[in-house]
Amino acid sequence: MPVSEPVDIGVADGRITSIEPSRRPDGNDIDGQGRFVLPGLVNAHEHLYSKELRDPPVGFDIAALRRMIDERDEVTTFAVMVRNAWRSMAEGVLVVRDLGARHGLNTKLARVFSDGILPGPRLVAAGRPVVMTGGHVWTFGREADGPDDCRRAVREQRKAGAEVIKIMASGGLSNFPHEDYTVCEFTDPELEAIVDEARKLGIPTCAHAFGADAVEAAVRAGVDSIEHGVHLSEPVIEKMAEAGVGYVPTVANMRRIASPEMNTSAGVPERAERFQREVVAPQAESLRRAVAAGIRIGVGTDSTGTYPEELAALADAGMEAEAILRAATIDGAALCRVDAGVVEEGKLALLAFYDEDPRQELARLTRPAAVLLGHRYFERSELIRMGA
Repeated sequence: MPVSEPVDIGVADGRITSIEPSRRPDGNDIDGQGRFVLPGLVNAHEHLYSKELRDPPVGFDIAALRRMIDERDEVTTFAVMVRNAWRSMAEGVLVVRDLGARHGLNTKLARVFSDGILPGPRLVAAGRPVVMTGGHVWTFGREADGPDDCRRAVREQRKAGAEVIKIMASGGLSNFPHEDYTVCEFTDPELEAIVDEARKLGIPTCAHAFGADAVEAAVRAGVDSIEHGVHLSEPVIEKMAEAGVGYVPTVANMRRIASPEMNTSAGVPERAERFQREVVAPQAESLRRAVAAGIRIGVGTDSTGTYPEELAALADAGMEAEAILRAATIDGAALCRVDAGVVEEGKLALLAFYDEDPRQELARLTRPAAVLLGHRYFERSELIRMGA
């Protein structure tokens, strides 16, 4: 229930300890008088190491730019990820589920943030995605073939600190036309082994899946969320709803990859119309059906989208403002299995402060005046300088 009267929020050890009627602040308080507070936003599908993919130089398609990014050494890649995390915080994004990074650096960055060595969002890292040999994003994934090797891959990521296992269940767009984004890239026994092993280790799974067959296979195997999900059939939507499978569509990511501007810049203008017809249009229908079925939706940018673009894309797809706000907070946190997403006693103190009521305009959500990470308070101007 939204609170309209002024309140004081008590915080200790990184968690909200009390929410009480406002009193006069003393010298130990952060004075947020006149500001609105919301839980920090959640990006449920991000790749901090490869955000440059959203703006390739002229003459580069995404595949060529990814090859260049993948050639970076570990130190440079790590620095880029820190910078991108700080840029996210300046937009009020305080929970990030990073679903795959070169060298598995997202698990290392998560520890740096959680240990307080550097300030950063609550980072839920997948380590390296589990991918078939030569499959989608094999350049930074953990290639695995056969059920036993797939189980080993899961154990390796968990050992490295992964809190979620990312499965590349189908091809994708970033290597088009060298792979078919609709094709299943794991067998049923392999998918079942990955999901089963992750469940034994107490961590969730999510599946990159474009085509209907890949989505159905991933849902059948028991994954916890579908990423992208371009083609969701009515029967699979019913199964997702029954099983509580979440959906992170990354709409803005798809739109950008299919945009005439990006494809013309890459020298392949003919791809734009095909991607619009085969990806953007059917995904819009899939999202509409998923929303109607009550499936839990998360806000995710992937590498090429931005958070403001994704919020706008969800609105264009017919989601109401209240549902989008829920996807960006409560439902996103639930998908990430993070104890946040709501301003409530006992929850993590990941809070965004606004000079104007952000519920009145979606675009305001990514323009907070300040954020609180547990006991560390940052004005937005400071975060912008950090991420410059």
